[in-house]
Amino acid sequence: MEVLQPDDRVEVGSVMPVASGVAGGEDNKAYGLRHECVDPEVERRVVRKLDRRLVPLLAVLYLLSVLDRSNIGNARIAGMSAYLHLSGSRYDWLLTLFYISYITFEWFALMWKVVPAHIWAACTVLAWGTVATLQSTTTSFAGEAACRFLLGMAEAGFGPGIPYLLSFFYMRRELGFRIGMFLAAAPLANSFAGGLAYFMAPVAFFFLPDSPEKAKFLTVEEKAIARARSVRQVGEGERVGSIDWRQVKGALCDVKVGENPKIVIFTSWLADRTQQRGLTIMILATTGGVGYILLATAKHVGLRYFGVFLAAAGIFPAIANILPWVLNNQGSDTKRGAGIAILNMVGQCGPLLGTRMYPIKDGPRYRKGQFLCAAFMFFTAFLALGLRTLLSQGNRKFDRKYGTVEAQASSAEAARTEEKGEIEWAMIGVEDGGPAYRYVL
Repeated sequence: MEVLQPDDRVEVGSVMPVASGVAGGEDNKAYGLRHECVDPEVERRVVRKLDRRLVPLLAVLYLLSVLDRSNIGNARIAGMSAYLHLSGSRYDWLLTLFYISYITFEWFALMWKVVPAHIWAACTVLAWGTVATLQSTTTSFAGEAACRFLLGMAEAGFGPGIPYLLSFFYMRRELGFRIGMFLAAAPLANSFAGGLAYFMAPVAFFFLPDSPEKAKFLTVEEKAIARARSVRQVGEGERVGSIDWRQVKGALCDVKVGENPKIVIFTSWLADRTQQRGLTIMILATTGGVGYILLATAKHVGLRYFGVFLAAAGIFPAIANILPWVLNNQGSDTKRGAGIAILNMVGQCGPLLGTRMYPIKDGPRYRKGQFLCAAFMFFTAFLALGLRTLLSQGNRKFDRKYGTVEAQASSAEAARTEEKGEIEWAMIGVEDGGPAYRYVL
């Protein structure tokens, strides 16, 4: 078996030498090994299988959720306002009610840790599919308002928790790109019908794995590799089935959660490779801000159209770095779940404001709304710079306390066990401030 070198393995754990041929004791009978050295080619095969089976399914489900919340715009164009007598600000309230319930029930993201993923996904998809279908039967503003509130409640249990679920399957350096892949499905939403959610609920129930070890499409060896990847990152604790409420409290008090604003999709792969999410967010947010400035000030149609591209190229890509940035820098599964819920609760306040930022009376240029969006984008870049500085200081404290990660890798080689000229060693994940834990900048 090819053995990874220390520089390939150091991520979030402390180093423990492993005797040659030891599979890890009685606890490892289900998987055959626990802290073993992993063949890089086999590990890549496991990741490719996860990419083929897990991410596309989640992307399709997320596409349906975006469709069901945004179809109200198409319904308005088709005459819903006249049919339901939506005079004054009633239509704006229908938009706002969705986000009120969506924010209120963001804590549902933690249910991915408590309830098996295939059951929770099937229930949430079936719930929003039912509510979205019932919208077509309403004959009054009150009925439509109730449906919008319930739709927000149902969707709050799905989309915000998907990045958290993906963190069970992927390493920190892999997570951003996969979140970007699943978020990229959103623009395709208008191509599908809401009733398709009925079909997708049983698909989620039967095909969505609860954890890497329960993925039916992995072989026994590949499950062992997936388990080893998890141990390498977070240690041996059970990742699904319980919540540590002390860590929820810790996440509530953690400035890293509250300081991350809300923005959405694109350069996730580059940020994964460079591990520079803060710089990526700053560049994207500034690009989006410039786009909104052009939309507000330019008179030439072509220049304003270019501003649309800049705004979209800034705001949509950034969310794929905001989400994994929070997940990467929370030191346990429970804190990651609480952190992603808090992030979404704060971030979804943006749409509450957004539903009021573009009143019809400001058309056709909507200068006030464009300037406000530009201001928020520049403020996002400033916050990203501040958070990156804070995390960089935290990493320097870890280096002073434990030594650099490179120095720890050298110590691991000194503590190796040799047999037939090969070096066998393992990383045991000790997150939340462990010796090799470092914040992603």
